[in-house]
Amino acid sequence: MANLFRCAEIKTVRTKTEETRSQELKGGWFFTVERQDEAAFNELYQLLHLKTTDLSLPEADPASKLPALDPSQPLVKLKQATIQYGDTVIVDKLDWTIEQGQHWQLSGPNGSGKTCVLSLITGDHPQCYTNDIFVFGFQRGNGESIWQIKQFIGYVSTALQWEYRVSTSCKNVIISGFYDSIGVYTKSTDHQKKIADQWLELLGMQERADQPFNKLSYGDQRLLLIARAMVKHPPLLILDEPCLGLDDMNRQLVLALIEKICAGKETTVLYVNHHTEDKIKEIDNHLALEKNQ
Repeated sequence: MANLFRCAEIKTVRTKTEETRSQELKGGWFFTVERQDEAAFNELYQLLHLKTTDLSLPEADPASKLPALDPSQPLVKLKQATIQYGDTVIVDKLDWTIEQGQHWQLSGPNGSGKTCVLSLITGDHPQCYTNDIFVFGFQRGNGESIWQIKQFIGYVSTALQWEYRVSTSCKNVIISGFYDSIGVYTKSTDHQKKIADQWLELLGMQERADQPFNKLSYGDQRLLLIARAMVKHPPLLILDEPCLGLDDMNRQLVLALIEKICAGKETTVLYVNHHTEDKIKEIDNHLALEKNQ
């Protein structure tokens, strides 16, 4: 039978659920719990830590400081953006502007063009040069390099998680964000190590700093990859279906971290998902794409 308890009782209760449901009631957070194992308890403790901690987002490394952007200019502006293959139109005359500090949710069914729109922003789509696209102060097609664009973007996707198969520690995964690499292949600075430790503390994972990344749950791996994307405090953080494949508890962990990043005000979040019902309280803007017939 499920138990109901307050977060104040967390230290004496060792149970929780694969499909934990929570609601904020007067006096604290309440959870219904059904599963009884140590890993489940650790996940619940981690969620409560993320939701209640007074820790703020770690500062960026001054040595990795990005070029300043003009605050009067939008981060992204698409004008009548169209992606078409032969007679098949994937994205049809899309107008979309992302202002600095304006968090967005992008949703739509498979085949609606979400990935194509993201690749226009990141510069990975060949048709970005045939469209009217303004990103991070650059009008696409005017001689800018793709790396001039990508330096302003933090990116997390399930594809990145599948690719991150090197044998390395949790701490090194975060440090690799300073180098935009999979793994760490150069000597990291003491300040970078300190920032990585601060992110681990924020995530409630400081005791697992040296644990192999590939031994973690999918949810914890996703949290670390988000921290990796955030170490340089990019102006735009793109989270491409960050909850895909996660159970409810790990989904809540990821959403709690995203809410904290949104509340930090320094990074603009573009949260991409399949379903419109996933809501993050700090995200007020929504673009829903439909599959062209």
